[in-house]
Amino acid sequence: MTIYQNQEAEQVILGTAIMNNSLLLNVADILESKHFSYIEHQEIWKEFIRIGREGVTADPVTLKNFMQNNAIFKDLGGSKYLITLMQLANGVADLRSYAKTLIELWQKREFYELIENCKNELQEKSFNYLSSDFQNKIAGLEFQEPKKQTQCTSDILDDLDKEDAEGLSDKFVETGFSKLDNFMNGGLYAKQLYIIGARPSVGKTTIGQNIILNASRSGKRCLFISLEVDKRNVMYKFLSNMKSIDSWKIQKKCLNQSEVVGLQEAKEELRNMKIYVNDSSGLNITQIKQIIKNQIDKQPVDLVVVDYIQIMKGEDTRNKNESLIIKENTTALKSIAKQFDIPILALAQINRKAVEGSNQEPTINDFKSSGGIEEDADVAMILHRDRSEDKEGGYFSDAGKIIIAKNRHGRTGVSNVMIQGNFGRFLEIN
Repeated sequence: MTIYQNQEAEQVILGTAIMNNSLLLNVADILESKHFSYIEHQEIWKEFIRIGREGVTADPVTLKNFMQNNAIFKDLGGSKYLITLMQLANGVADLRSYAKTLIELWQKREFYELIENCKNELQEKSFNYLSSDFQNKIAGLEFQEPKKQTQCTSDILDDLDKEDAEGLSDKFVETGFSKLDNFMNGGLYAKQLYIIGARPSVGKTTIGQNIILNASRSGKRCLFISLEVDKRNVMYKFLSNMKSIDSWKIQKKCLNQSEVVGLQEAKEELRNMKIYVNDSSGLNITQIKQIIKNQIDKQPVDLVVVDYIQIMKGEDTRNKNESLIIKENTTALKSIAKQFDIPILALAQINRKAVEGSNQEPTINDFKSSGGIEEDADVAMILHRDRSEDKEGGYFSDAGKIIIAKNRHGRTGVSNVMIQGNFGRFLEIN
C-alpha cells in the first residue's frame, strides 16, 4: 500500500535518533515498530529498542553488522543507508510531532484494511457480527498520549497538597465491610485492581453484588459487567438483599402482601441508585474496555466490578494457554483502572482441585490458572467457607471469611463474614 505513508518522516525520526540517542526518549513511549510503513524502518526501530535495553548506543558502528547481515537492507546499500538517514535528519529536535504523524498514518492504513476485510466478509458473516467486530477493532486503534510520568519531588508534593485541599486524596469507595475497608485504608481506591477469588458456589458473585449495593447506597455510581449472570437475575439478587425477600419468591412471584409492599419499596430505592449493568457474555478485554469507556463518556462511574476473570475471552489465543490469556487480561484490567482513574474489582475462581475434599483454606496460588492475578492485583482477597456436608440445604457453612492475602498498600488479615444465602447477602461479624 503506497497511500497513508510518509517515508521522509520515518527517515527523519530514524536519522535523528542515530545522531542523538537521547532523543529516542522523546518518542519511545508512543512509537512502536508497527507504526512505520516500510519494513526496513520497522527492523531498524526494533534493533534500536533491542540494543537500547542492553545499554548500547545505536550508531553507525553498533548498527553496522546488523545492517550488513540483514537481507532486507541489501538493496539499500547495507550500512551505507544509515548515512542517508543521518543526512535527512537536518537537526530536527522535536521528534514527537513526527511520531504522531506516523501513528495517524498507521491508524488510517489499519482502518483502510479493516474496511476492505469487512467488504470481503459481507457475504459470509452476519451484520451484527461484523458491526461488533468492527467497533472492537476500531477501539483498538485509538491512541491516547501517555500522561507525564516523571516529576520532581517538589512538583509531586505540590500535587498532593492540591489534592488534600480539594479533598481528592480522600476519594475512595467503601465496600460496606468496615473491617475489610480498614485493611485497605478506607476502601477501594482509583487506579487500583482488586481481586476477590472463591471456589465455585462459595459466593464470589454475591459478595461482588453486595459491595455494589453498599457503594451505591452511599451515593457511588457503579458499573457491573456480569459475564455469567443475566441482568434479570442480577436485579432479583439486589431486590432480595434490600428487603430480605427470598430471590426465588421474587422470581416465581409467590409473595405475601407484606413482601409485595417491600418489593415495591426496594424497586423505588433501586431506581434511584446509579447502578449500570452489562450482561454481555463472551467478552474480551478490548470489548470490556470499550464498555467502560462508553459508560464513562455517558455517565462517569466510581467503581467497576467484573464477574469474572476466568471467563473473559482472550483476544488472540494462538499458541497461548489459559494461564497466559488470564495474565494478559489482568494486566489489561490494571491498565484500564489507571487510564480511567477508577478502582476495578474483578472476581475470580479458585481452583476446585486445590482444596478438594478438605477444609483447607485456599491461598493466592490456588487461583484457577492464576496467570498474573497475584502479580497484577494491588489487593488479592479470598472468600472462604468451610465445607459442611451435613448442613441442611447446602454444601458450605454459613460462616466464612474474607482473607486479604496480598495488599500492596496496606495490611493483610481476615474479615469474618456470615452469609444469608436466601437473601444473597453477606454480613460482617466480629
